[in-house]
Amino acid sequence: MTVAVIDIDYVKYSAASVGEKRSIRAYHPISGDEWLASNRTELYGHWQKKDKGILAEHNRKNGTDYKADELVILDIQTPEKIANVLHTAKSMFESLLWNLKTNRYTAYIGKGESWRVGRSTILEYKGNRKEMLKPLLLDDVTEYLIKKYKPEIVEHFEADDKVVMDAYRDKSKVVCGVDKDYLGTDVLLFNPNKPEQGVVDCSGYGSLWLDNKGAVTGKGRSFLYYQTLSQDDSDNYAANSASDVKWGSNSAYKALKDCINDKQALQAIADSYKLLYPETKMFKGWRGDEFEIDWKYVFNENWDMARMLRWEGDVVVGTDVLRSLNVL
Repeated sequence: MTVAVIDIDYVKYSAASVGEKRSIRAYHPISGDEWLASNRTELYGHWQKKDKGILAEHNRKNGTDYKADELVILDIQTPEKIANVLHTAKSMFESLLWNLKTNRYTAYIGKGESWRVGRSTILEYKGNRKEMLKPLLLDDVTEYLIKKYKPEIVEHFEADDKVVMDAYRDKSKVVCGVDKDYLGTDVLLFNPNKPEQGVVDCSGYGSLWLDNKGAVTGKGRSFLYYQTLSQDDSDNYAANSASDVKWGSNSAYKALKDCINDKQALQAIADSYKLLYPETKMFKGWRGDEFEIDWKYVFNENWDMARMLRWEGDVVVGTDVLRSLNVL
């Protein structure tokens, strides 16, 4: 019988988040003009331009010139009854078992800071999440899941690292999680947000493609290579994090989409990083310290940010992989 290897971090955050209604109240501190909105996008549009939405309409109608950065914005969180939220968490967990037609599972839940924070030097790993709102009932949901399903509490590693360690190259086990990092690791994966895909085999070199919304996706090592050469707005690392060259997901996809094996893909990665960092330079990292970087330095850091650990003590230096295939 299949063993479900469950990333409970997904369950706890999802259940706690859907279990509350969020909105914002914004006001101009000088005039006192005030607005209610469901979120910041509705209030002022794109997070960079901030020139649309309710605020732009108010300016148009009233002849004002308020800027989004002038406003005081207060977040409003209204949770459901705790019993309802815990029921949601229970249903989410047990639906994973139902989908895989099994009653056997192992589970992992994260606690504290990941080793990748200490490893990161250019951008702080997941440092962009510090301003994100924490669901009000997150601690209650976490405590409930730990008591009911008795997952292993993971410290130092991330929960998804331990999930991979458990299920790596074991066809009797299926990872249950929504983290895209699983796609680049040799595991069987069931994504509860995409049940129509069923169980996906992420082993081998794999491939990349564009989904029906034009976003890059894939599976196998090719997806790990894509992550290393692209950007991750969720985990806060990017190929051009210390470069002045414009580069993003489309650039990475174009560089890798026609590669058919590891050597070709890693050659494309090396060539791209050389384009982004043509010479050695000094850089000021997220801790405020200055250090010397080149393309190999940035590649190795992003490789570590993207690659899931397969066992405790699993260390693979990115440039060592390049050398092994005569790319470096």
